[in-house]
Amino acid sequence: MNESTPHEAAAHAADMPYIYADNAATTPLAPAALDAMMPYLTSAYGNPSGIHRISREAAEALEAARSRIASCLGAVLPREIYFTSGGSESDVWVLTGAVQRFRDLYGADAPVRLITSAVEHHAVLHTCEALARSGVETIYLPVDAQCHVAPETLAKTLAQLQQRNDADGIDAPPAALVSIMLANNEVGTIQPVSQLAQITHAHDVPFHTDAVQAVGHIPVNVQELDVDALSLSAHKFHGPRGTGALYLREGFSIPPLIQGGAQERGMRAGTENVAGAVGMATALEQELNDQAARMERVAHLRDELIERIVTTVPDVRATGDPHADRRLPGIASLLCKDVDGELLVVLLDRAGVAAATGSACSTGETGPSHVITALGITDPRWARGSLRLSLADDVRAKDIDLLAARVPEAIRRARSLSAAI
Repeated sequence: MNESTPHEAAAHAADMPYIYADNAATTPLAPAALDAMMPYLTSAYGNPSGIHRISREAAEALEAARSRIASCLGAVLPREIYFTSGGSESDVWVLTGAVQRFRDLYGADAPVRLITSAVEHHAVLHTCEALARSGVETIYLPVDAQCHVAPETLAKTLAQLQQRNDADGIDAPPAALVSIMLANNEVGTIQPVSQLAQITHAHDVPFHTDAVQAVGHIPVNVQELDVDALSLSAHKFHGPRGTGALYLREGFSIPPLIQGGAQERGMRAGTENVAGAVGMATALEQELNDQAARMERVAHLRDELIERIVTTVPDVRATGDPHADRRLPGIASLLCKDVDGELLVVLLDRAGVAAATGSACSTGETGPSHVITALGITDPRWARGSLRLSLADDVRAKDIDLLAARVPEAIRRARSLSAAI
């Protein structure tokens, strides 16, 4: 077989239409969001904390954006929305804040526990690890082969922890917080959050959901979900990077993460990113327009893509929940036997496709992601070959045709090269 030179390969790649299929990592900024942001990056540059007219203009835009986002999420009050730098900050804030809240309410003798799942984003998992150094115990709930947390597992865990408290004579709830993501960022599975929250509240424990991957892609209503806190990030739904929010239900009060000024009603110091907030509100409103129809169209194209790939190349299978109503519409998650996931992503990039792998690099060695391992996939011949193709809501049928041709060829090539190593 004749191999092309690097120069020839680059020239060929330059002629091919490039397909961006990594929207779960970030999305391009919507033109409408950019247009809405521009005044607050140029002429309307005031600091919202000031009292002159330029500052008042900025403050009014900030509060309007807060109200718009609250409406999009079904929040009762605009003041339940706090602007942050993104989903990670929102996650860290609610986890650390819930721990401090619990200690303030129940004293130093009450054991502080967090309950989360084994498949959370690292913003949650690494924060739990950091909190463990201050004596916080974290319970990691398992998931099934489709990445679901079982409600009965949560109920049993909370009951057992309450029994421990009762046996030790401790008058406190069994945990400071339960934090379960709304939709998994690797395989797309949607969790039964409203049911999990109901179980949690029965034990007088607050519930948080990391909805970073879900907001803008599926309907998200904080009242229907019955959550006390919810994290979101603008760049996941065609808003600007570096902008996010934390919903905190009225009555669920946690200490600030960032001390300093009186911004965000004293809850998050630092001059507000007015342009980012306006862009986030605009992008989110745009994503909610005809959302049901777009979800159905994207899910149909995603299913077609998965079917074409798994029937074209052997030893490839889909991961996550196969049912459309329990999976994010744009995520196609695959496992490829005898393939190195990182090599596959590099080959796809050369073939004109931006994709991602679930593999993570740890201490210089490539291994399966924590999500793939939590699904019970331990055979290294399968576990290292994770591939995520995440589609935008403007994906076209011809994009699917290109992906269905390029991805199987890249898998074959990666398998051949992996075998030769």
